[in-house]
Amino acid sequence: MFLKFKRQQHLPFNLPKFEARQVEINGISFALRRATLKDIDILIKIEEAVYEGVAPWLLRDFMSELSRPHVRLYLVVERRGQIIAFAGAAYRSDIGDMHITNIAVVPIWQKHGIGTMLLESVHEFAHNMHMSTMTLEARRSNTNAQTLYRKLGYEQTEIKKGYYLGDHEDAVSMILNFDNQTGNN
Repeated sequence: MFLKFKRQQHLPFNLPKFEARQVEINGISFALRRATLKDIDILIKIEEAVYEGVAPWLLRDFMSELSRPHVRLYLVVERRGQIIAFAGAAYRSDIGDMHITNIAVVPIWQKHGIGTMLLESVHEFAHNMHMSTMTLEARRSNTNAQTLYRKLGYEQTEIKKGYYLGDHEDAVSMILNFDNQTGNN
């Protein structure tokens, strides 16, 4: 328990740099890099493809997030120069948490391990910063996402009633506790 408090005292105020890199999944090479403001139109198009033509996040939402790189980590996955997936996270140094805000993979690339790789990349980044936890919400109806999150070590903490705007669907809140995964590392 005291280790958790000790870790939080040493967290930086700003996020460190994310080093772009090539990753390989099932023999296919992808580029993984930090998102920029120039990527916003593509991120919205990816959401529209994933959410049946209606992007849950608007231009202003992405502008707000990507304009704060000191406390937000947004990663994109490229295949042959084309963005095919992204994930976003909010750095909450006051509680030692990295909160997944958004993740989307274009439908034709789903079920190829790209979402897993994105989450694992954010996990690695947060773990290297000595974060205590990672958190997220998933639509209650999105059982595929919940299965993936559980596979990665997340546990359900609560149900948030009427969480999502528009349809007011409930959200399943989940947490990944790094102390439980890594012992005293």
